[in-house]
Amino acid sequence: MPPSRCFISNIDSSVGHNISRLLASTVVGSRKEPEPEEEEAEKQDEVDENPSATKEKKEKEKYTIIGTLCQPLLVPQAPSLPGTMFETGDKKRDNARREAIEKFAVRGECPSWVSNIVQVIPQVFGSVTDAAQNDDRDVLKANLLESDIIIYDLSQSLDEATWAIETLSELAETFNEKPKVFIALSSIMTWAKTKVDQDDPDAFLTEDEYRRRKPHPNFKTQMQTEKAVMKCGKKSALKTYIIAAGLIYHAGDSIFHHMLKAAWHNEEELICYGDGSNSLPTIHLDDFTNIVVEVVEFQPESRYLLAIDDSKNTLFEITKAISEGLGTSRVKTIPKEAALLNKHLPQSDFDMLLVNLRLEPGHVKEMTFEWKYESGLIENLPSLIQEYKDARGLSPLKIVVHGPPASGKTFYARKVAAYYDIHYVELEAVVKEAVERLERRAAGELLQDEEDSNDADRELLEELREATRNNNGKYPSDFMINFLKEKLHSMPCRNQGYVLDGFPNTIEEATNLFKPNEDDAKDDRSPSIDETAGPEFVLTLQASDQFIKDRMMNLPESATADTKNSEEALLHRIEEFRAANTDETTVLNYFDELEIHPFTVPIESNDDEPIMEMITKHIGKPHNYGPTLEQLEEKKRIEAKEKAAAQEIAEQERRKREREEEDRQSKAIAEWVILQASWINVSNSQKNIRMDEIRKQEQDVLEAQSIPLRNYLMKYVMPTLTSGLIEVCKVRPEDPIDYLAEFLFKYSSS
Repeated sequence: MPPSRCFISNIDSSVGHNISRLLASTVVGSRKEPEPEEEEAEKQDEVDENPSATKEKKEKEKYTIIGTLCQPLLVPQAPSLPGTMFETGDKKRDNARREAIEKFAVRGECPSWVSNIVQVIPQVFGSVTDAAQNDDRDVLKANLLESDIIIYDLSQSLDEATWAIETLSELAETFNEKPKVFIALSSIMTWAKTKVDQDDPDAFLTEDEYRRRKPHPNFKTQMQTEKAVMKCGKKSALKTYIIAAGLIYHAGDSIFHHMLKAAWHNEEELICYGDGSNSLPTIHLDDFTNIVVEVVEFQPESRYLLAIDDSKNTLFEITKAISEGLGTSRVKTIPKEAALLNKHLPQSDFDMLLVNLRLEPGHVKEMTFEWKYESGLIENLPSLIQEYKDARGLSPLKIVVHGPPASGKTFYARKVAAYYDIHYVELEAVVKEAVERLERRAAGELLQDEEDSNDADRELLEELREATRNNNGKYPSDFMINFLKEKLHSMPCRNQGYVLDGFPNTIEEATNLFKPNEDDAKDDRSPSIDETAGPEFVLTLQASDQFIKDRMMNLPESATADTKNSEEALLHRIEEFRAANTDETTVLNYFDELEIHPFTVPIESNDDEPIMEMITKHIGKPHNYGPTLEQLEEKKRIEAKEKAAAQEIAEQERRKREREEEDRQSKAIAEWVILQASWINVSNSQKNIRMDEIRKQEQDVLEAQSIPLRNYLMKYVMPTLTSGLIEVCKVRPEDPIDYLAEFLFKYSSS
């Protein structure tokens, strides 16, 4: 019976998650070519068995997966989660997005295809043990002994892997009837200090030279575990393999994720530590998982394998390629030591990025699986970027806001842009920025990595100025649309998306702005809209002319005088808008025909909260990373600060009331003392008159003070109490007080 039960460590890590995923969907022995006799027997079985039995048999032949989870992080981090799946109607794209999300590992979560998780408490493999730790070891040991294939990631569970291979080696004689396979997933960092002929630029190391490998100082312990695994594999009942992976990259939290994230966030420059001339052996996670499954299936003679692709890229070349493919194309080299100041870059990643190794793949080139990124990261960067965006839900949100003048387009466009953390785009600002950039470049002032095209820039600038003079000092529409199209095709808008404020206004403008490039429009099946720049959502604000006028009337005159929102100018703009947006001529028809159906947003008041709620419900969740741990902490800090400020204001108000009360009482006492002193010197008649005045004043004060209380009693107490008393008079119970109490209790509870 072929081996079918696999134990995989750290099954919630990217490596463990994807290896388990592939093995769980692999039929045992399916990658091997069957012998002629076996093939004939299988055909006979297919004839004899009914379809349902055959299906059940094949399902049973797939690998059963058990394993452990990663230990909790010592330093809390913002959770790294996959993006939300949303259907677009394009089956190929939707399947690719669904697969990318499924491959995304979430720390602490058990994948659905894993049948059992073995719980292991932290530090169970340290030098100090207790009863609980021994129990954990016994449970883990039992699961290892029940498994046919054991796969350990040394970078995640080094101590546990060392204990596991020693335990299995001690019991290897009991595996004679059913041998076990132990696969240690290691790193090329155990080769980091291996010398190669520096005078020969084409010299490289092969996996056959693994016996003379020299590790990086921080990977010496991993090297010792590698040696222990190889030594234990000399027993016939326990086969052992070491698979030393290059720098593993993928859509999740990989070695190059910090570069992809920085480029996607439009950072001005990507950072390259050192001069970047060091060669980095790499491999994509999908290819690495296929190599592991091939070893499980074929159990090759070679016990030490290098899992690397064919590329020989340097750190600078990789950084530059990512910056060009996703960011600004600019790279800044800084001293290696500066990397130590980056708290988001772990020491292990720092060591890997600075390694300089020229390695050549060996046995993996003979394997039967179909490589995904055999030629390396740079050659396949567009596919990696798309996979990265799919897995994290980083599709751009592209929104057009349309509506009559002064209806709140700019206000809501800015609020939507802020809510979704995308770019606010307004035609006049875009044109101004483009002209300033053109003037700067024409003057020879170039930014880093900008191409020198002074003559072309000067020619375009002169053409623009001439056309503007011939257009009564206004920029021609074709120039403005070209500037705007360039903005919408810029990397920030392609990464995060945009909110376009109040443009286009006509079908002609929309057609010129969003028409596909000539290279894309080659046949009838070509898209009828520019898929890069074309909007996904169109919001049309609906506001009556009277509401707009009332809204402007409530603004101070200084805010509207001599502007396009002055009374005369506003009425003219509203008239133009209504004329251009009849049922037959409105620009909304353009989007409707492309099945980008406009969403109507009624504007009937100045309360923006329900309107924003309506808009965000229609558009959905943001398509970005979400808040970082620092942003979450900053939000908590601001909330705590605001709460403290509110408490301080309340405390100040309380103290103020207490002081006022003390002052009132002091004043009253002083007045009373004066009154008492004057009382002695007055006659009886005067005393009587004074007493009457005092009584009247006291009565007035009491009445004034009792008004709120009287109102309260009359409103909330007297109606119920009166009804209760009337009821008592009608019934005349033996205990009227108790009856009245029951009546009041019953009335208040209802």
